[in-house]
Amino acid sequence: CKQLEGYYTLPPEEQARLRHHMQETKVVLIKVLISDDLEFVRVAKEYLSLEDLHWIHNHRVGRGKIGGKAAGLVLAWTILNQTLSRFTDGSDPVRLTIPETYFVGADVSYEFMQANHLVRYLNQKYKSIDEIQGDYPAIVAGYAQGQFAPDILDELRELLVSVGDKPLIVRSSSLLEDNFELSFAGMYESVFCPNQGTPDENLAALTQAITRVYASVYNPDVLLYRKQRGFLDYDERMAALIQVVQGERYRNFHFPAVAGVAYSHNLYMW
Repeated sequence: CKQLEGYYTLPPEEQARLRHHMQETKVVLIKVLISDDLEFVRVAKEYLSLEDLHWIHNHRVGRGKIGGKAAGLVLAWTILNQTLSRFTDGSDPVRLTIPETYFVGADVSYEFMQANHLVRYLNQKYKSIDEIQGDYPAIVAGYAQGQFAPDILDELRELLVSVGDKPLIVRSSSLLEDNFELSFAGMYESVFCPNQGTPDENLAALTQAITRVYASVYNPDVLLYRKQRGFLDYDERMAALIQVVQGERYRNFHFPAVAGVAYSHNLYMW
């Protein structure tokens, strides 16, 4: 990020001369932070700016890519905002916003597995469906007992200080999720955290939510879905997406004023 930032401080004529270096650096950052899927990179390098990549880097906990769901969210948000700006005269700009968002890098899930002796579950995907279903409760329990490294806990504490007492949702963002060929819609865990306790209670709830998302990699429905679509051997690292829940408090409840889903194109024939 610092190298790319240095390019942007150069005079315009110098930037033009070094444009190929800037593009290469941007592509490297996209592959490190977001995705190395070539089709994704081809689109992302045209829309994501230095500021976008810097924002991702500063909102990431640990190392590794931010995963498929997070990648799709950031890229779609950027494309929509740039498209909308073409239809305004500058006096009344239209901006789409996303919730306050943080990312737990995909490498953290591997580090967690190694530190808590959970690597033995990596071969679950090659077992029979009966064995997968039978083992899943023990896997969830094993992940729930795991501990994060001290540096990751420190970063999560800082995250909680930043968001205050706003409710959070921890969402899956597998490297496979929401890509150009697979959706995994509704298969991995999403966990709400009220975030209304003491700092220690809120941290414990947040780490438990992340481990539940991690364990859902071995959900029998997920592994069967991957097997049916020929993606069983693919890298299954799980990143996590942490977002502030949208809405306002009303008495003992917290909910948005309105919610819905918008469809741009239906890919399926009914």
